[in-house]
Amino acid sequence: MRVLITGAGTGIGRACALYLAEQGHMVIAAGRRAEPLETLAAEAKGEVRVQTLDVTDPQSIEDALPNISPVEALINNAGVSVMGSLEGVGLAEWRRQYEVNVFGVVAMIQAVLPQMRQRGGGRIVTIGSVTGRLVPPFMGAYGSSKHALEGITDALRREVKAMGIHVSLVRPGFVNTAFGEQEQASLKKHEHDAYTQAQRRFAVWHHDNGHKSAPDPKVVAVAVERALTETPPRTRYAVPASAIRLIGLRNWLPAPLIDRIMERTLKRGGA
Repeated sequence: MRVLITGAGTGIGRACALYLAEQGHMVIAAGRRAEPLETLAAEAKGEVRVQTLDVTDPQSIEDALPNISPVEALINNAGVSVMGSLEGVGLAEWRRQYEVNVFGVVAMIQAVLPQMRQRGGGRIVTIGSVTGRLVPPFMGAYGSSKHALEGITDALRREVKAMGIHVSLVRPGFVNTAFGEQEQASLKKHEHDAYTQAQRRFAVWHHDNGHKSAPDPKVVAVAVERALTETPPRTRYAVPASAIRLIGLRNWLPAPLIDRIMERTLKRGGA
């Protein structure tokens, strides 16, 4: 299968590109910077082609289309994480969060759907997050952008099912990538006097219990490959096991109880 992966230069996107190429898929690794993509292609055990592409730039997408087509499967992975209190994160940063995580996803879907329709089928897999269902404090910007992907995925799946196009959402929890360093930097950047103590306690919990101690991002790549090959694929996949448990709690427990559990967890972890 010919698979286009956005944000493939680092983290989950990189893990997906390596794993899918190893499984025999022809991978088009896309990202804003050429250097990490070329390094990826050199390391891959399989066919990986590279393409510079910025999901927030319509001209960049249009220019790339002749080089990446035909796209049999799209993996919407490109994303950023803006962290901080809702009051402390400025609107410019909120807009940046949504430009990449939401509008960039929609732009890529709009770019590839015509050719998938013409071919009579395709797969679209979007990388969401467990925070799309369960949002901790100080992750409102990021979590809300991932929550938006829940609705986008549901609508798209129902719109294109009759066209032979399958749509899935993968919901990772913490995985061991440098994404956590970006989030820590964002927490520090967006400190607000009214929340300093609570936000610093959250930052300690996030540092000690987050990405560094989490499983390898290959667990996400395995779930993505399942979404590409299972017939029919699931509408949603959650990885690792801890993410499944968290989503289960959110689905079955009342919100006030979830609030108390989260508050106790963060106080204990950030002490």
